Amino acid sequence: MELASGVMTIPGEPDFLTTDLRLAAINRTITAYFGTDLSGLRIADLGCLEGGFSAAFAKRGAEVVGLEAREINLAKARLLRRQMKLDNMALVQLDVKDFVVERFGVFDIVLALGIAYHLDRPAAWLRQIAATVGAMLIVDSHTAPELDSEVALLRPDLRGLSRIETEYVGEQAYRGRWFFEFDEAISDVGRQDQVWASWSNHRSLWLTEESLVRALNHSGFDVVMQQHDATIDRHEFNRTEFSRGMYIALRSKLTSVG
Repeated sequence: MELASGVMTIPGEPDFLTTDLRLAAINRTITAYFGTDLSGLRIADLGCLEGGFSAAFAKRGAEVVGLEAREINLAKARLLRRQMKLDNMALVQLDVKDFVVERFGVFDIVLALGIAYHLDRPAAWLRQIAATVGAMLIVDSHTAPELDSEVALLRPDLRGLSRIETEYVGEQAYRGRWFFEFDEAISDVGRQDQVWASWSNHRSLWLTEESLVRALNHSGFDVVMQQHDATIDRHEFNRTEFSRGMYIALRSKLTSVG
């Protein structure tokens, strides 16, 4: 990202704000629903990493809260906030499992980008955070192939998925496959360095696409759809080898949170 004229966080790399396809797709969705003026909207960015998405929407005028467990990532996010003078971007060091409406209130938009597949109880977590969503939840996540034969089609580093197992939330059953994140014996210092891994569980449950969509609907969102425009030129790769998608969950304007 460009911190100042000609000063990039990674010299020689393109600017995230103007070239990232996921950000562009999310911008289109939010603009279609809320319009171009985001001032006055509250946005939560769960597992915000280095703060790129948080900064993007703060620049558009929203009041943004970015939550991140790792100090190493937060230090970079704070640099973005300071250099870009984003006083409307708050940063909180927190495990996303502790994101609850009683502490943070309700947001117009909640971003769960690359986080659900790092959790050991993803369906229950979606139901938990749904209470914080006033209008729109955007989930970008890997999903588990339904068939064992489809696991073999995944990219090699993603093939270590278990056989299908079930997560229960009340009487509802959600299917998924376990994925190894890190050794249980790893120290707290070691966890800080595992910047692309989960935070508080050594293995994570990837829901199948059907179960992810059902979990969103069961969490109170009466409109659930998949967004393809960020990956339209690599649709087959995303569907089979990468098994990842972006899902938009909405409360229609005839319903309200709770």
